[in-house]
Amino acid sequence: MARELELIRTASSVGEINLHLQLTPAYRRPIFANEQTRDLVKIYFLEEAKKLGVIISAMDFGPDHAHLFITNWKHCSLEKLVNGLKGFTSFMMRKFHWDLFRSLLWGKKFWSAGYFYRTVGVVTKDAVKYYVEHSQKKHWQAVDYQYYQDKQQKLLAEFN
Repeated sequence: MARELELIRTASSVGEINLHLQLTPAYRRPIFANEQTRDLVKIYFLEEAKKLGVIISAMDFGPDHAHLFITNWKHCSLEKLVNGLKGFTSFMMRKFHWDLFRSLLWGKKFWSAGYFYRTVGVVTKDAVKYYVEHSQKKHWQAVDYQYYQDKQQKLLAEFN
């Protein structure tokens, strides 16, 4: 599903804006270990993304979380994007597919309250693999602080 995209052109700009989202089910339960649950959530993510006017260029799941790589979200705020994706999938899954995860979730919750996000460069297969591998821990534990401490600030002239 991952692919390199051409730059987005509008009347007044040219560029790209890519986002990695990680969403976690309520209580961090392993609801995505069930293939049917994963497939249905994928369908609902794609349906809502189309309504929001954004592109999901890649998607992957762990047993207790979902990774989405969103492109072309310039005209959609982060909150609107996340609330739309989580709200629609939660509503549809609880209304029509409750039996798939009834034993793992309870009440009116499907997703946890929070989310992890990071802006990313070009969404390629290798980039998706990197972000998925480095985001398997809880969000606040996944940051490689040593990597950032070793980075030195560059001057604009030093970039090629």
